[in-house]
Amino acid sequence: MACLSAEKIIALDEGDLNAIEASRSRDHLLLCPACRLKADHYRYLNQALSRPMFSEPPAAMIPNVLQRLYPALPRYTSVIAAIAASLVFLITWIYIYFDFSSSSLIQALRLTADGTSGWLVNTIKAISAVYNAAQAAFKAGNALLNMLLPAPLATAVIAGSLLACFSLLAFLFIGFMRKKVHAEKS
Repeated sequence: MACLSAEKIIALDEGDLNAIEASRSRDHLLLCPACRLKADHYRYLNQALSRPMFSEPPAAMIPNVLQRLYPALPRYTSVIAAIAASLVFLITWIYIYFDFSSSSLIQALRLTADGTSGWLVNTIKAISAVYNAAQAAFKAGNALLNMLLPAPLATAVIAGSLLACFSLLAFLFIGFMRKKVHAEKS
């Protein structure tokens, strides 16, 4: 009989051969030392793979693996910028929710703050000024475009322009905050 192929040795060890082929293969393994060595290597490999040994990786490898898994961990500046943007959003939401046109929220803060929240009042005033200016610009631009273009197109153009302006302002504000934080770190 010719030597057994690796597939036949694997099939024999896993019990996939029929009774006649299994008997002939076992007889061949008794007579052929090369095939017996291949079968022993397969059994050793199968046993080693079925129960892998776990070991602690070297300490120098852990930071490299973490850096590959998480290449862009947030930096302090991006976290501070996100917090600042969230604070501005919260203050804007509070202002818009409570007061669109009059300054009763600012007056209430003045009466209750006693000078301790002056920065909050100034921030709300700035947001109010930007909101009022944006609202006035939107109304003026909308009136002009309604005269020149059909109504749905004019509204879309104004909305897109305002979105672009506010995105630019947000980008500039975040850049300013990053520079300020970077200057404070240095």
